[in-house]
Amino acid sequence: MGTERETYHHGNLRQALVDAALALAARLGPEGVSVREAARLAGVSSGAPFRHFPNRRALMTAVAEEASGHLRIKVQRSVRASDRTAHRRLQAIGRAYLRWAEDHPAHFRIISARDQIDIDTSPGLQSGIQAVREQTEETIRAAQAEGSVDGAWDAGQLSLLSRACVYGLARMRIDGHLPQWGVAPGDESRALDDALALLLQLMRKQDQAGPA
Repeated sequence: MGTERETYHHGNLRQALVDAALALAARLGPEGVSVREAARLAGVSSGAPFRHFPNRRALMTAVAEEASGHLRIKVQRSVRASDRTAHRRLQAIGRAYLRWAEDHPAHFRIISARDQIDIDTSPGLQSGIQAVREQTEETIRAAQAEGSVDGAWDAGQLSLLSRACVYGLARMRIDGHLPQWGVAPGDESRALDDALALLLQLMRKQDQAGPA
């Protein structure tokens, strides 16, 4: 098969399968991905994927690794040197997560489908998740040090709360729940940003509860 030989020649089979799995997930959801169908989309024989992925879970984990890498880059690029206050940097991290989920819903769904991926066997996936978590916690501690986030609360707990908030908002956006909560079509991004801003406002010290 010509396509298959060309893929092997260029060494792109692994990435081609990841791309195919992502395309399937975008169309059918994570549950609709199969190794056989990914192979068909990649233009290779049904047995070829097993040289890189012993099973479907391994393929899905590879897609999740790519998703985690994209999120990490998105978050890192969102925090600009011009954001002098930690409070604004924290807001930038939250917005980056929301925009990433909106722009890459298939990535979001796959990395969220923990029953279909194997984090324990993926150092890359673990490090990507840990990097975003550490950046969030470090930024919260810096915001506490500058006085813009209440230091009475544990930074780890605030980090967990922040992640739960943006994850839940992203989930509602992608799963189509926002109209039932009064969000008009076209206003989704603004509504999510407003909810994030409210969370950060509530995290501020009581004597600094004005606009950031």
